[in-house]
Amino acid sequence: MVANGNKQSLLITGASGLIGRALVSELLSWNNFRIKAHVRNRLKAREQIGAMVDLTQVDMEEGDFTRSGEREMGDLTRGCRTIIHAAGLVHQPDASYQEYEVVNVRATQQLAEAAARNGAQSFVFLSSAAVYGPGPFNQVVETAPVNAKTPYAVSKLTSERFLESFKGIPKIVLLRPSLVFGEGDRGNLLSMIKEIKNNRYRLVGDGSSGKSLIYSRDLAQAVALCLEKLPDGFYLFNVANPEPVSIKTLSEEIAKCLDPNAKIASVPSPLARFGLKAAEILMPGKLPTTEQLDKLTTTTTCSVSKLVAATGFRPRNSLQMALKAEIDWATAAKLL
Repeated sequence: MVANGNKQSLLITGASGLIGRALVSELLSWNNFRIKAHVRNRLKAREQIGAMVDLTQVDMEEGDFTRSGEREMGDLTRGCRTIIHAAGLVHQPDASYQEYEVVNVRATQQLAEAAARNGAQSFVFLSSAAVYGPGPFNQVVETAPVNAKTPYAVSKLTSERFLESFKGIPKIVLLRPSLVFGEGDRGNLLSMIKEIKNNRYRLVGDGSSGKSLIYSRDLAQAVALCLEKLPDGFYLFNVANPEPVSIKTLSEEIAKCLDPNAKIASVPSPLARFGLKAAEILMPGKLPTTEQLDKLTTTTTCSVSKLVAATGFRPRNSLQMALKAEIDWATAAKLL
């Protein structure tokens, strides 16, 4: 692929996903790039991405990383000076580590090696704050010890370590986003929204546990700033809204977006744990697990001071605006 006028060719993998579609929209708006969008299914991707951008500005490349080798990765990265690797296996609790290894580790290594052979100058890898473990941690910094526990987190950390020692590309940026939400979300925040909408959500305890999160469009803005502001070198950044939010505030803001008169009921933490333990035995799979309860009652916040100092990152969207955008998208997609 050759450059279009003065525009650089840029590859985004996982372009139809939650992060990928926000990246396509953001980077097209900068008007500096010709986008090559890697997707698993071109027809589905046209519907997903086409709702956000003019597809005449995007070159679609269909491919399955579980079947990709050196030749396919070479074709995918050819002509691209910049690679943003957002594709990956996620939200698959029943998947084995081997499945995560194929998609999140092997494909990352093959992609970076192919990009280097084709002369890429920048490589951005979307890792995850999951590498810090289940918590608790408060305003954790990038130099803090990692504690990857899940197959997903281990696969992301393994790829980080490979890229940290990889010397074939002048600029390599590793980003550890906190909980990402927005249009295209299929994860924990969408589940929380569904529970609140259906009046099944209960605030456990006082709801004071803090969470770092990031709207997908603000994450895409952070990626673009890294491409624009950073000279060649190796970088590792946390990415989140600089202001963490308590679970109580988050649930109340979601409720307001759904119904201005909605109220969030609460239940004492010991009672909730006793009830869930019994429910797991009597009705497995029917209710949130104690593991999910722990996530809601454990503080997990990340410091983004390093990213802000290096790029001037400042989210453009308020929490209420971002939550409304996800709710509007999920409503239109008949997910609520």
